[in-house]
Amino acid sequence: MDQISVDKLARTVRIVLDTRFYGNGSVMQAGSDFSESCWVLVDGDKEDKLLVTLKPKTKEIEIESLGFEFCNYVLGLMQNAIF
Repeated sequence: MDQISVDKLARTVRIVLDTRFYGNGSVMQAGSDFSESCWVLVDGDKEDKLLVTLKPKTKEIEIESLGFEFCNYVLGLMQNAIF
């Protein structure tokens, strides 16, 4: 299960993704694709989790929905890889 936390003051979104569900390659590709509009940091741990931190580069990006957009984008990449 993914967890999304938003720090409105710092304009940062942190997402914890379970690598048993989300593919590492798709998460890395999404991070690369989002890097045009956000600073992206992807960090792993030993418990099959990835921590993704997103910080928008502009004020125009809606911070409250950014984490959900990232997760949906990863799922779309995974679906496209299957078909």
